[in-house]
Amino acid sequence: MNQYTKQLMSILHGRGILSASEMSQTIGVSQPTISRSLAGVSSRHLLRLGNGRATNYAARRQIRETGSEWPLYNILADGEIELVGSLYSLAPRNWYLKQDAPWNTLRGSEFPNGIYPGLPWFLSDLRPLGFLGRAFARNYASDIGAPTDPRLWSDDDIIIALTRYGYDLPGSFVVGHEMITRHQKMLIDTTKLIACEERSSTYPLRADDIIRDGLPGSSAAGEQPKFTAQLINHNKMRYHVIVKFSGNAGRPEDQRWADLLIAENVANTVLRAQGIPAGETTILQSQGRTFLESRRFDRVGNRGRKGLVSLEALDAAFFGQIETPWTEAARRLIADRWISEQDAHHLQVLWWFGTFIGNTDMHYGNTSFHLSPSLPLTLAPVYDMVPMRYRPNQEGGLPEKPVNPPPPSPMEIPQCSLAATTAESFWQTLCDTPNVSDNFIAVSRNNIDIIQAYRREHRL
Repeated sequence: MNQYTKQLMSILHGRGILSASEMSQTIGVSQPTISRSLAGVSSRHLLRLGNGRATNYAARRQIRETGSEWPLYNILADGEIELVGSLYSLAPRNWYLKQDAPWNTLRGSEFPNGIYPGLPWFLSDLRPLGFLGRAFARNYASDIGAPTDPRLWSDDDIIIALTRYGYDLPGSFVVGHEMITRHQKMLIDTTKLIACEERSSTYPLRADDIIRDGLPGSSAAGEQPKFTAQLINHNKMRYHVIVKFSGNAGRPEDQRWADLLIAENVANTVLRAQGIPAGETTILQSQGRTFLESRRFDRVGNRGRKGLVSLEALDAAFFGQIETPWTEAARRLIADRWISEQDAHHLQVLWWFGTFIGNTDMHYGNTSFHLSPSLPLTLAPVYDMVPMRYRPNQEGGLPEKPVNPPPPSPMEIPQCSLAATTAESFWQTLCDTPNVSDNFIAVSRNNIDIIQAYRREHRL
């Protein structure tokens, strides 16, 4: 090392990724002097990006005792493990993915060099979210050295969590050698498997545990009480599921939550009948609770996974317009060739359908795409398609006000028409479904009248 080495490393720690030319201008010495000064710095502290005159330099940033470099793995649909590349944390807050596998979608047009201004967008959905995310944080925050509220977690907190506990998170990515080892051990662990025929006795116990203590482990997103489970059938096939459940105290609001879970199942059924991707769900009732069991679409068979990224993570990284309706997101994504015309059409239909059934919670985190190495991405089955307009309020009141969909623009009439027809089928099916309360049947009938009048008015 020479007299300039320490000064140059200090500059890199403060300013981030720089070329030799930029550092030369900063301290007033020649580029060859810069290169000689940095030649002896260990790769543990300095990362060289590119070659020759195109070389840039970055100081590696150690994240507590976790280090500054981790392998990023992808679990394929057949269960095989692919090394995507090496993830680095850089000063002051940059991240870099050195790719070993050709995943063009991870860089897109915004990050051509694999450099990200924060934790890479394709890992954003792995942060603790929703009901299970709060339970995850409650169990592991102390060990990680993070706040108990996961909304306050920094990128550093998240990477520590991913490298210590992130072996069974949404999607197909796993960060760190230790986590891929735990994933492999999980595949042969049969102690937590639930036989399909035992769900009616096991699910109520799991629900009671969740309400009492919270649940460590998986952090699948969403706000309703839920748990994850692995089922095994008589053919020894495993199924990964997420299970929502209602209360069992016999209160009117417990019945309303049961109605909403049944409604979500009906929504998925009528959407799939139209060829629109929606979750595969089943209703079970036991010991005073209603359970909605959803087959995880980021899991394949006994060993495989499928990549997943939310519209929220994708749009925030490349467009930054997450407050607009899904219909506008669909137009942006098709214009930049992220998705196919068919999936753009389906995404628009889903937004209109949600509007017709009173889904007031259609944020960008509630729809996703299967993440793959090349474009176009495919629309994943929609989830949480629930008429949240009718969720019990804080005082336990049960809203009954009918839906009030906006008029369609001329360009949206085809999607709006299909959605209105499907929504009418949704409300009619609820009227004919066992165990739906009389109160919610009345809501459903009222909304059928509203949608029929809407279709006549707009000639749909």
